[in-house]
Amino acid sequence: MEYKITMPILSDTMDKGKIIKWYVKPGDKVKKGDKLCEVESDKATMDIESFYDGIVKEILAKEGDEVEVKSTIAIIENGELRIENENKETLQITNDFSEDKKTDVEKTNIDELISSILNSPTESKKPGGTASPAAKKEATISGLDIEKLQNEGKLPIPAHLGDIQELKIKKYFTPKAYKLIKEYELDINEFELNRKIRSAEVLNLIKQKNIPKKTPLNPNQKAVIKNLQNSTAKPTFFVFEEIEIKKTEGIKLTAKIIKALAIAMQKHPLTRSILNNDTLLTYPDSNISVAVARDDGLFMCVIKNAQDKSLNEINDWLKEIKTKKLTIEDLSGSTFGISNLGMFEIESFTALINGKDTGIAAFGVERNGKIKVTFTIDHRILNGVDAAKFINDFKKECKNV
Repeated sequence: MEYKITMPILSDTMDKGKIIKWYVKPGDKVKKGDKLCEVESDKATMDIESFYDGIVKEILAKEGDEVEVKSTIAIIENGELRIENENKETLQITNDFSEDKKTDVEKTNIDELISSILNSPTESKKPGGTASPAAKKEATISGLDIEKLQNEGKLPIPAHLGDIQELKIKKYFTPKAYKLIKEYELDINEFELNRKIRSAEVLNLIKQKNIPKKTPLNPNQKAVIKNLQNSTAKPTFFVFEEIEIKKTEGIKLTAKIIKALAIAMQKHPLTRSILNNDTLLTYPDSNISVAVARDDGLFMCVIKNAQDKSLNEINDWLKEIKTKKLTIEDLSGSTFGISNLGMFEIESFTALINGKDTGIAAFGVERNGKIKVTFTIDHRILNGVDAAKFINDFKKECKNV
């Protein structure tokens, strides 16, 4: 029996996933719970595990491919591995004579034909290795040994036509020139492929033809854009305020803000709520999304049950989240958010609501124990009066943390 492994839906905004790495290859035996591949969603990177025992029959998406959710990326076969020799040539000869009617001459001619095919020079046989028919044809024309290149790790398993063509391109371009060809998606037919072409020649072409560099958006950037588009569709209103807060040595101001917000949210259930179609879902804990700028992008990381955490625990979380490998759990489950640009000397700004959150608070620079803050509120969940009561309680908590 065959089982299809599909691209899972790892977040409510995910429509595609990117294959980062395969841990298995065709022919490998796997058990339930074994890691199959690493997938990058619009919010995080995580491993996909097998739900079945069996053998990897086929891998349908290469490393680097972006695949629609629910699309098949691999097939697992539950049963004994069937080993097939891809290089075996099969000859079927049919004629109008039954075996007992064939003459000795006819039998000799057939034997000679079979012998001539099986003993033909190596160059006329299909190349070995695991590859698509188009890739094997191109390899034969180019004199490339797919099996050898795959054993050396220079070709993926299975290999496709594009992989063979890339090897040919590398033959005529230096590593730096090849990198530019890929980055600018240049047509190699612009060059005379009769020598090694260096990066200076490629750069000269780019400049002469004013060719722009194409940089595809990464999944995080796509997620941010999608979130912005969704946020602008919400009916929101703003509240501009100023809070008083004291510095504590060794504790980030953001940690104190999170703690004060978490306590205030416990007094106002609507801030712990999200809309789900025609239903309001209210959660028991203060789960807060925090805008975190990292080397790999800007993320809304979620600190869970913040009302029960100490200032030191929240402070440690802020340090850890800057570098840890993010999971879906780290990026989901919030109902209210904060964004702090005070460390960049920004006086005040407005922020867009994250995902399904009820609102977000944007904090500016601290001056003499005071910080300007702008609240963006989803009017469908909190009206002006409800928001005012919540914000007043938050301001009081800021003086106490």
